[in-house]
Amino acid sequence: MKCPKCGNEIKRGVVESKDAGSLMQSLTMLTWYPEEYKGKLVKKNIINLRLETDGYYCNECMKVYAVFDEK
Repeated sequence: MKCPKCGNEIKRGVVESKDAGSLMQSLTMLTWYPEEYKGKLVKKNIINLRLETDGYYCNECMKVYAVFDEK
């Protein structure tokens, strides 16, 4: 697969979300929402995503690209 930014070959891997909180605060969630809700306290049209997916890393751009499935 080619990097969408620079066009170089990118490496396949895995992107996952892990809980960084304590046992009492297990609130890890990955979400998508429309850009117009960025920075707002209340967000509408939220889509919850699976916490693990295939990802691709570009050594040149040092960026990760991933496609997540909806839960």
